Amino acid sequence: MKKLLCFIAIIFFGLSIAVGQKHGTCSAAAEVSSESYGPVAPNGVIDKSVAKLHSHGRFFEEEHNITWVVFDIPNDTMLTFDIIPQKLNDDIDFLLFKDDEDFNEVFCKKIEEHKLTPVRTNLAKPDSATHSGITGLSLTATDSIVPLGYNPNYSKALKVKKGERYFMVIDNYTEAKGAFILKLHLRFATNAPLQTAERETAPAVSASTLAKIKPFGKTSLTIHVTNAAGKPVKGELDITGARPNQVLNADTCDYTFVLNPRVTINVNCNALGYMFSQSSYTSPDTASVTILNVVLEPVEEHKSFVLKDIKFQEGVAIFLPTSQNELMNLIEFMKSNPDVNILIKGFVNDPGSDNSGAAKKLSKQRAQAVYSFLASAGINKKRMDYKGFGNEKMIYPNPANSVQAEANRRVEVEIMK
Repeated sequence: MKKLLCFIAIIFFGLSIAVGQKHGTCSAAAEVSSESYGPVAPNGVIDKSVAKLHSHGRFFEEEHNITWVVFDIPNDTMLTFDIIPQKLNDDIDFLLFKDDEDFNEVFCKKIEEHKLTPVRTNLAKPDSATHSGITGLSLTATDSIVPLGYNPNYSKALKVKKGERYFMVIDNYTEAKGAFILKLHLRFATNAPLQTAERETAPAVSASTLAKIKPFGKTSLTIHVTNAAGKPVKGELDITGARPNQVLNADTCDYTFVLNPRVTINVNCNALGYMFSQSSYTSPDTASVTILNVVLEPVEEHKSFVLKDIKFQEGVAIFLPTSQNELMNLIEFMKSNPDVNILIKGFVNDPGSDNSGAAKKLSKQRAQAVYSFLASAGINKKRMDYKGFGNEKMIYPNPANSVQAEANRRVEVEIMK
């Protein structure tokens, strides 16, 4: 009997190790084909192929709780992502590799032999001010390789092309082995809009049947995209604010989803031949059924639009982190309208001054920052120009608060066909 119990214990132990090692090596990497993956609990697998002492941030100094993932790029873009620990002060590190091999086995063998180096890494400790361990790639970050220590938690976004394949190894340095969620800011054709466990959606419905929907305390919101004549237009929708740390994406003329009470969302829309559009909506306290009409204007020479969410730190031409999604939308506008040329116009918050050289210089630097970002994302420089206007045409000539002052520090885009 004792031998039987011992045998069962050995089998159970072996099975637990086998399960624990799932996705713990390059060859067992989890295939990710949606914008949200997880939560994933690392399992303590040791993979020495990604550890190297004194690598100055290019490899883990040592590995602790390894998870490998692999994903294919669905469209040309700037790759950004978030790795969100479920225990926010967990210390998450990552290495990102580009796979240029025809076979996964060849790629993983090169990893094992230390013949490949990552294109992006981040080994920073949790943010010292917020104690948050969230990490990833960001449009506003400046460093490709981030070593150990109290360094920026985000690394620089990466220009990627459709069909490219990337492997990423994620290490939870924290002994608690807490789970994490990976948010890839990519438009996967088979998974758009986002499909996550937390997401509440309603199927697209016609305006005539919307009145029959009465979700308790919530709002059923349909975004309806048309031109000025009322004809439906298929647009690329980016919706922020509806879900924490998520951007909802859809490529359609009608999109319906459910909002909790008192939620404010921002809706950005791009469509071929139309100006970039921004809308906002706040859901009421009680149950309601609402249609948000997004009316697109045709692209015309000398028309302008304000990039409301491209914000800068006070006194410098450095993007605030909240600028990331807006910058991506500007890239999409330029790609959706390949025959359009633009003038990027920078403005500052400098009430009461004579619009001196300093104000003009800063506004020009801010416009140039947007220009340089678009150029780095592959937009032809011949399609763009930039100019600084200082404190001319401030939205709030006498700003009464920080929100109005921030609105004056803006960027506008004028069509120059």
